[in-house]
Amino acid sequence: MARVSYPKPDELTPANQELMAQLPPLNVFRMMSGTGASFAPFMSFISAYLNDGILDQELRELVILRVGHLVGSAYEVHQHERVARTLGISEERIQAVKVGSVSALFTTAENAALAFAEEQVANVKVSDATFTATQDHLSDPEIVELTLVANTYIMVCRFLETLEVDLEEQDITGSGLEEIERSVKTLAGTT
Repeated sequence: MARVSYPKPDELTPANQELMAQLPPLNVFRMMSGTGASFAPFMSFISAYLNDGILDQELRELVILRVGHLVGSAYEVHQHERVARTLGISEERIQAVKVGSVSALFTTAENAALAFAEEQVANVKVSDATFTATQDHLSDPEIVELTLVANTYIMVCRFLETLEVDLEEQDITGSGLEEIERSVKTLAGTT
């Protein structure tokens, strides 16, 4: 059971009520919705790289899963394994990311990006060797996004674990990515 109460819909700002009505019914969003003015910008931020990012979507999900495993967030791992499956990532690759960044099931670029994420979790700053190895496969903008994604999920995992956000009793259908994108665009008036 969560350490703090999930905000009730009538306790939310009108903008957050509207946003929540369109988002997938996930407890992580329920918990975040009570943060007032920071909720909508945060959802816009994550939607930007989840839906319009420059990283390959499989690489992004593998990195998110690796961070989730390293930080020990069962909620994050569960949700992003579900997302990974809807994107067509094989079960073998999903399971391999639990073990570490070096696997014959991953491309050289994926292995480099996973090592980059591992070092972010463990050391904050990646080593020169890991940075250079990642630069051999990813462009500078991709490395910037990789850094943002890894660190955003370090934060999200710590949020989930600290507040002990409950896993939903029933999974949503689909990835939920489209609903996130649609909801933030509706809120911004760009649909």
